[in-house]
Amino acid sequence: MPKPPRFFIDPSQVAGSSITIAGDDLRHIRTVLRKEAGELLTLLDGQGVEYTVRITDIRKDGISTDVIERKERSRQGPSVTLGQGIAKADKMDWIVQKATELGVSSIIPLVTERTIVKVKDEEKRIGRWQRIAREAAMQSGRPDIPMVHEIMSYRDFLARTPLNPPLARGEDKGGGSDASTGKGRPLLLIPWEEGTQPIKEVLRSYPAAETIVVLIGPEGGFSLDEADLAREKGFHAVSLGPNILRTETAAVAVLSMIGYERS
Repeated sequence: MPKPPRFFIDPSQVAGSSITIAGDDLRHIRTVLRKEAGELLTLLDGQGVEYTVRITDIRKDGISTDVIERKERSRQGPSVTLGQGIAKADKMDWIVQKATELGVSSIIPLVTERTIVKVKDEEKRIGRWQRIAREAAMQSGRPDIPMVHEIMSYRDFLARTPLNPPLARGEDKGGGSDASTGKGRPLLLIPWEEGTQPIKEVLRSYPAAETIVVLIGPEGGFSLDEADLAREKGFHAVSLGPNILRTETAAVAVLSMIGYERS
């Protein structure tokens, strides 16, 4: 028996044991999938709650459903923030899509020294990327949708984000962190062509890090000044191997490596 189709909803659409579906999903369910009363759907609130519902009524302005089952679906693995240098053309769309499929928690588009793209309508572009993330989350079966944040300059991101690098092995400053694993402190990574420390060594040195921040440069990568600034903030300048990767390849490679090591 095929699984019911999946759709994300806003938590405000849940009213006790019933959920009403409206908006773009209404049209898709009614005219594309041609669903009828009595059929099942899977609805997710984007925050880890999954509902199995039965359609009770289909109207032009909404679809009424009754909740059959409600269950919690927690995210697996660490929370990963991707600070991505804005890439050209449709590369950024592709990065958002694949990063979502690979489990990223949030995406922050960054303007760096070598960023070529000039975003004219930021609100429209962010909205597009958020829709891509939503569709990718639905397709990949994850229980939540990553947040695509406003565009920031690279330096503002480093200045405003409360970055707290993991302790080195054997160092103990108290505060409840595990010095040998990095638990309770973010793990900060900046893949860089001049990085000498293999990323797998860093990931294996901090197996319990619950938060990971990854910086990926645009076409042309990061400048030396940018890499130095990140390292001053506690980022590990890591190597992804002997070959230089395109920006979209680097993002996918890092997230895949994190998923492999932490799955």
